[in-house]
Amino acid sequence: MIQNASFQRKVLYLGLIALLLIPLYMIGHPATGDPTQLSASPGGQLAQLRTEYDLAPTELGEIDPASESMKLATLGMKGVAANILWTKANYYKKTEDWEKLVAAVNQMAKLQPNFVSVWEFQSHNLSYNISVEHDDYRFRYLWVKKGIEFLIKGTRYNRNEPRLFWTVGWYTGQKFGRADEHKQFRRLFQDDKDFHAMLSQHIPIDTEARGADQRPDNWLTSRLWYESAYDIVDTGRGPIRGKSPHIFYSDGSKALMNYANEIETEGVLDEKAQYAWRRAGESWALYGNRIVPSSWGIRFRLNDEEAAIAEAQRLSDELDKLVPGLREKIKLEKIAALAEPDRVALAKEWDEISGELEGTRKYQAEQNTQVSFREVAEASPTELRARAFRLAKQAAEKETEAIRIASYRSNVNFKYWRARCAVEQLPKTVNARRHIFKAKELMEGAYLDEAKIEFELAWQDWGATFNEHRALVSELAEDDLAEDIQEYMKLLGQLDEELPPNFALREILAKFMPMPEPYLGTEGNSPAPDGSEPTDATPSTPEAATEGNESNDDPAAAAPAKPAATETESTPAAESTEASDKAKASEPALESDPAKSTSDSSEEDSSSAESADSDSDE
Repeated sequence: MIQNASFQRKVLYLGLIALLLIPLYMIGHPATGDPTQLSASPGGQLAQLRTEYDLAPTELGEIDPASESMKLATLGMKGVAANILWTKANYYKKTEDWEKLVAAVNQMAKLQPNFVSVWEFQSHNLSYNISVEHDDYRFRYLWVKKGIEFLIKGTRYNRNEPRLFWTVGWYTGQKFGRADEHKQFRRLFQDDKDFHAMLSQHIPIDTEARGADQRPDNWLTSRLWYESAYDIVDTGRGPIRGKSPHIFYSDGSKALMNYANEIETEGVLDEKAQYAWRRAGESWALYGNRIVPSSWGIRFRLNDEEAAIAEAQRLSDELDKLVPGLREKIKLEKIAALAEPDRVALAKEWDEISGELEGTRKYQAEQNTQVSFREVAEASPTELRARAFRLAKQAAEKETEAIRIASYRSNVNFKYWRARCAVEQLPKTVNARRHIFKAKELMEGAYLDEAKIEFELAWQDWGATFNEHRALVSELAEDDLAEDIQEYMKLLGQLDEELPPNFALREILAKFMPMPEPYLGTEGNSPAPDGSEPTDATPSTPEAATEGNESNDDPAAAAPAKPAATETESTPAAESTEASDKAKASEPALESDPAKSTSDSSEEDSSSAESADSDSDE
């Protein structure tokens, strides 16, 4: 009897256990199938929560048994284990034990596959720090590729992290296209069919990344990765982390510009180059129409600056029409209140200013005699004051909007690249670059007289382009031509000839490099076009602007500075609560030819000081 009772209890317990497995399965079973298909199962409640909060891979095809087993084996101490592995990886790097380094990095990624910094930092180690330890460029290429492959593996575990997709694009474009060995790297990339096969599983490299020679191009490939990052943000699957939106969204178009510039330097100077620049210009225009959030809590388009300036001017004219002559009266009163030396300096034109002190006085006097919209409204008659204040407020708001857009434009050198894309499409521009390319080839072959003829044909085309499209050319930084002009002057030196006084690009030569006075004419020291004090100093030649590099992610951190080698995110000039003068957007920092940078600078990972070990040639 007792034995029967014991047996019955066991059967009952087994039955209850079996019944409990049913709700446990309903709650915890994983998702199966493609989520886009009707036959797919979202999984149990726990699987759906993991999917909603991105806690772990939930589809059967993405669960890594080795990773899950390692997490269980650490008994909840995977963070400690990851730190130990991180320390070992740094040690192996210093001792140049590359095999153990790769093993440590892979183990670290399996322990914490959703820790984005692991993928970013260690991929940087592989592509930048370790690659430069090898002398043979082929080995360097392999380590760069290892870093990119490691990053791509990270995107599998972090499908909704746009930062990783952006970084893959950055490495593919910048490391293969900017390093000292970029010519060899580009050639190896174009011929690397195994790498292309792996990439084709993630992006349409076979259809959308083929260059002028119908082989995959690293710059076009990088653009596809940028587009993948944009898609994640635009569909709301993940936020932008660690970058300002207007910088983040500019890199896809910049990749097309770098591609167009690169094929020209490689000798593709025909309709393919024109098409590449046209495509880049269209992409840049779309970028300008994209609504981007700002650090001021408002959203705007970079293409809206001109409209904001025009609206501010219209409102200003309406205010002046409401109270005619009042602005001039206030300004005359302010001028009368100035000290005598300041009034004298203010009355002079900039080309009449002598000395730094007088220039400072003129600048300060101009600032002190500006009349704000609010001052006009306050001085208006009582019966018109309400309407005057309304117009003044609207004009000040539009002026402030224009200033803010201008500051964001300067971060990405918006006007320069817009003008560059437009100018590079012109037939005469392509012909000029073709002549220069041929002239350099002839110089290498010691055909000096023939090279001189080609150079002179190029200057004629450039001069015609500058004269016919002055509005566009005024936005450009012609410093990339200064290098070609220097080559031409070296050629003249070898031929014992001097630069002709009627040289077509005399203005550019005077602007970017010293030139004997007889050749400068009266234009060598003309007043600055923006009204600033003229200077005899030759501005430093800006290097190529890299795609997304910024010194600060908050555009409110520093004012836009002089032309820089990278797209530093600067801050608009501090805005007065009363926008005083007529809206006048500052010119963007000049950004030069993207093919000329020897910098492979990337945004260093803040997760560790180890990023300071990055190779000096980047």
